[in-house]
Amino acid sequence: MTEQQAKATFKMLKPIADVKLLWFAFYKGEPVAFFISIPELNEIYRHLNGQWNLWSKLKFLFMLKTGKCKTGLGIVFGVVPEHQKKGVEGGLVISFVKTMAWKDGFHYNDIEMNWIGDFNPKMMRVVEQIGAKIYKTHITYRKLFDETKEFKRAPIIQ
Repeated sequence: MTEQQAKATFKMLKPIADVKLLWFAFYKGEPVAFFISIPELNEIYRHLNGQWNLWSKLKFLFMLKTGKCKTGLGIVFGVVPEHQKKGVEGGLVISFVKTMAWKDGFHYNDIEMNWIGDFNPKMMRVVEQIGAKIYKTHITYRKLFDETKEFKRAPIIQ
């Protein structure tokens, strides 16, 4: 992802972002990892009864800003390659849990770390190390349209 794409993505997320759910790790002043979560907006949408008019938009904003959403949804987690396999992943998550999660003023009851695929046992271990539980695992399937070509599975992330 280019810097320009990252800035555009953050600009789109700004109206719904909660700074309590945006975490970055730095080493010698340089960013080396990030954990980006957003409120699980479906918890609010269900109260709008399928409507998206002025009243429902105001209701949406009120519910979003007053902490009615109780689940954070992890959407992106990454570590720069030079700092992988050094415990940065676990350190970032543990820092989040100890510093923010379940303290006064933190209204989220659950944080879902989405898209931990079956090919990523390293992140599954991080989740288990912090005392969380894995209640769903995403499995990636592939269909080769040209069945004469050899299939090579992507490597498991160690």
